[in-house]
Amino acid sequence: MSRIFEITERVAAYAPKADIDRINRAYVFAAHAHAGQMRISGDPYITHPLAVAGILASLGMDESTVITGLLHDTVEDTSVTLEDIERNFGSDIARLVDGMTKIGKIHFRSKEQKQAENFRKMILATARDVRVLIVKLADRLHNMRTLGFMREDKRRMIGEETLQVYAPLAHRLGIHWIKQEMEDLVLSYLDTEAYQSLLAEMQDRLESLNQTRERLEGIIQQALQRHGLKAEVQGRMKHLYSIHEKMQRKHIDFGEIFDLVAFRVIVDDPYTCYQALGIVHSLYRPVPGRFKDYIALPKPNGYQSLHTAVIGPENFRIEVQIRTHDMHAYAEDGVAAHWAYKEGDSADQQEDFKWLRQLTEMLQKTENPGEFLENVRLDLFVQEVYVFSRDGDIFPLPRGARPLDFAYAVHTEVGHHCIGVRINGEIADFSTRLKNGDQIEIMTSPDQSPTRQWLQYVKTPRAKQAIRQWFRRQERDTGIRMGESILRDSLGKKDVSRSALKQLQCADQEELKIRLGRGEIAIHRLLEVVGQDSILPLKLMGMKRTMMHAAECCHPIPGDPVLGQLRAGEGVILHHRKCPEITKYQQDDLLEIDWHAKSGQLFKTGIEVRARNMRGMLARVTRHIADAHASIEDIKLNQRGGAMTELLFLVEVEDRVHLAQVLRVIKAVDGVVRVGRRNQVGLCGKPEPRALAETLRDFFSRKHTTSKSNRDKEGKT
Repeated sequence: MSRIFEITERVAAYAPKADIDRINRAYVFAAHAHAGQMRISGDPYITHPLAVAGILASLGMDESTVITGLLHDTVEDTSVTLEDIERNFGSDIARLVDGMTKIGKIHFRSKEQKQAENFRKMILATARDVRVLIVKLADRLHNMRTLGFMREDKRRMIGEETLQVYAPLAHRLGIHWIKQEMEDLVLSYLDTEAYQSLLAEMQDRLESLNQTRERLEGIIQQALQRHGLKAEVQGRMKHLYSIHEKMQRKHIDFGEIFDLVAFRVIVDDPYTCYQALGIVHSLYRPVPGRFKDYIALPKPNGYQSLHTAVIGPENFRIEVQIRTHDMHAYAEDGVAAHWAYKEGDSADQQEDFKWLRQLTEMLQKTENPGEFLENVRLDLFVQEVYVFSRDGDIFPLPRGARPLDFAYAVHTEVGHHCIGVRINGEIADFSTRLKNGDQIEIMTSPDQSPTRQWLQYVKTPRAKQAIRQWFRRQERDTGIRMGESILRDSLGKKDVSRSALKQLQCADQEELKIRLGRGEIAIHRLLEVVGQDSILPLKLMGMKRTMMHAAECCHPIPGDPVLGQLRAGEGVILHHRKCPEITKYQQDDLLEIDWHAKSGQLFKTGIEVRARNMRGMLARVTRHIADAHASIEDIKLNQRGGAMTELLFLVEVEDRVHLAQVLRVIKAVDGVVRVGRRNQVGLCGKPEPRALAETLRDFFSRKHTTSKSNRDKEGKT
């Protein structure tokens, strides 16, 4: 357990001008506030703030941050207020403590929402002052060290949250020793058997590993000295969690891991790093593809180093990191190593926290707590790939990123208006995975706008959030107009009472309109609450085309008599009036839609063709469909008795007039007996996933059981 005098001595050693009396006063204040409180372990509660302050002092944090560590739980867990903190220790520390204080006095609809809001508040406070996050990491680290006293279910919940959020946050801040200790602690609590097994394996090999480490340290050190380089060589064992992850990822046993020891070469300047790299490669054969230059291309969190892997003695793979003393300090303690509050803020540090600003922008726009937490996890679990713009600017993106991710990284408007992309000078599609070193050129058009399909292509939270936000903005106005129309046509001039609004869980008329228009409140529910008889279906005019989508069950097209069903987050799903699916819905929830499509827009519908089984029939029918300016999306063929073939096509047409033209040209084909529309069953009810080429290949490779004479007589389709 840390003692206050040990903490103050440590602070005085690295910050001689620090106000040690102020730190002591904070300790007395915290001890008095937490008097009588105990931790689950049975220790006095003050041991926790002391431990947090000790971790912060070990990071070399400034006086205010250490004091915040001592006071961080006072407002949340005692009768102390923020005004008390500000009066005794100033506004700076009060702001830091406020950033650490959970939201405990607000009613939340779910546990997930509470977790999201607490995390949201912490990140917003961190964006103003990153010390908040460093205190939070120290707080979580000490809680993890004492997690064994908690119930099993709570241990698992806290452990998983630490692994998903706080360990990656420590990595993002570059404080790797906190990240590694957190991961090892999570493994020890969540998979105790695997942890103990690994620990025993490491203990058994510890002596030989230490001998190998000392021998290789000496060999590398002597080689560098022979070339006149002043360097410090350090060997270290890999931490248990990283070994466990490698075993799980590669499905191997402990005995098959040969890179248990890694080495760091620490030199005076960046130029010497590259000299040292050449010497290491002259000693041992480098492993192809394992060299990474994080000096020329630093990681987004500011980390710099040269990474390489070589085949050492006895064919053991050895990982070597080469860096300067400053780089090493940053690699160990991250942002705490170059703390801005020691020398004043700097533009370089602001660039280091660009990811934090982007995360803040994202959470400010996210309404759904589950979506927010998922975006945070995706943003934190990131392995970078580095790509270049046409002008040579470098962009770090998550591994697996696509061209639209790059477009949105450049600017939101560039992403919204992207119509195409060139990768290394070649046209590429939106599903292409970006690779290190790719040069990306984005082509835009003012007429382009996002589609929901784009959400399948993008991988970064920033791009997903921007696309969803665009749709929310588009749908809001349309939703309000639709809600107004529903209220006007169903209730006339009758207002919705306050009690009715309360039953519908709406704060006011505006929210009611929005939720009605989005389909979040069913129309029949509105009528029940206000006591109104049904006069439906309602007839809606002038709806935005982006809000209307043809149902897959019946494939209506413009000109058909249709009914619409409002679905939350999807808009209006249009069904043909004769579609059997609409019988499953509340009739009061169906809307009569005046549907007019945009010129040139295509819609799927089904066509059934009965034709004689004649040679070349399929080719003639498909050619006539193409001549009628319709495209074939899918096809299914069935052999019928009497030398007949049934052809089912899923085609794209503009409207009923266009469909009638297509039917006429098919009917004119010699050998076609009957042609008509078919949408309720078979191919066109729920299209089969097979591609057209695969369908045709299966058909033409089908082995017929008829005799050769019968085949010759009947011909082939």
